[in-house]
Amino acid sequence: MIIEPTILSLIVVKIRKGKFKNLEKIEINGWYLLLIAAGIQILSSILKGKGFDIKGFSLENGLMLLHFISYMLMIICVILNLSKNSMKAFLIGIILNFIVIFANGGMMPVSLNGIKGINDNIGSQLPISDFDIKHQGVTPDTKFVYLSDIILITKPYPLPKILSIGDIFIMIGLFTFLQEAMVIDEEKNPNCND
Repeated sequence: MIIEPTILSLIVVKIRKGKFKNLEKIEINGWYLLLIAAGIQILSSILKGKGFDIKGFSLENGLMLLHFISYMLMIICVILNLSKNSMKAFLIGIILNFIVIFANGGMMPVSLNGIKGINDNIGSQLPISDFDIKHQGVTPDTKFVYLSDIILITKPYPLPKILSIGDIFIMIGLFTFLQEAMVIDEEKNPNCND
């Protein structure tokens, strides 16, 4: 999901005569919240993957709580940086994904037909629910299906994938963020001559 907007943005940056070293000047308030959120999601994946269990403790409820906390940290970090235009798109994307994930038990519903469209072998092996740590198949009981991973991008596109509307906003946010970071408006910043 991040490869395409990053590559496209870097091409546009080059055309607009932006500079990679301008990334050093970007300031993100509360950036450490994103690191903590990523750490929590990695920890959740490891715990679920290893089947970690404590007597009297529901692993599923604990993982859902950790996932919820990680989303809250991401949302707080984005809100702290809303003065940047890119953060508005990030916020919309994260909230849309948050709504569908937590309305469906803490997992992103994914169209099984869409997965089959990307890879026939994978699609035929997937169960109807909980096919990995953070995703589950769309069922008749799925809430907010239109916010789920249902947008299919197939071959001949070189990186076939299935996205949600939220993912598209996050991609727009990433593209815009890199533009803001690397292309400095000389009229607004006359002192930036490098």
